Amino acid sequence: MLKKATIVIAVLIVVFATTGGTLAFIFTGTPPVENSFETVYVSSAVEEDFDGAVKSNVKVRNTGGISAYIRAVAVVTWAKDDGTVHANMPIAGSDYSIDFGSYKWSLGSDGFYYYTESVSAGNATEVLFDSVSLIGTAPSGYTLSVSIYATAIQAEPARAAAEAWGVEILQNGNLVAP
Repeated sequence: MLKKATIVIAVLIVVFATTGGTLAFIFTGTPPVENSFETVYVSSAVEEDFDGAVKSNVKVRNTGGISAYIRAVAVVTWAKDDGTVHANMPIAGSDYSIDFGSYKWSLGSDGFYYYTESVSAGNATEVLFDSVSLIGTAPSGYTLSVSIYATAIQAEPARAAAEAWGVEILQNGNLVAP
């Protein structure tokens, strides 16, 4: 019985010594790890020239903090100065003309123009429209209104754009419009 008690006490001493040594090493031998997180955002802005009659050099700048895919839509209406919109829509080719810019823009089946490459933070796309101008006659009291709206989505992971916009991202990172 004394032999068993001695063995139990010896085992307990070894266990406590090992546990204490391990805990001492953990608390004194490992430096704290600091995790820092950087908030990034995705945003875009349309840039264009307008001389009062012709809208030109329309492109989109990635104003966010990370690379992004960009898409844009052109809304063309007859409008008054007070914001009233005419019931009839202007017709491309007879009421107004659009001269397209870069081949890197692709018209999707949803009416959006998709830029086929991701755009780095701070950079702009190539020109979407070289110019948009009136070639017909506006209804009395109305003028041609061409509004360009752009959206951007993070380029990484690529599935974000694929899932949100229904596009395909190729192996080389290029976007294929829906």
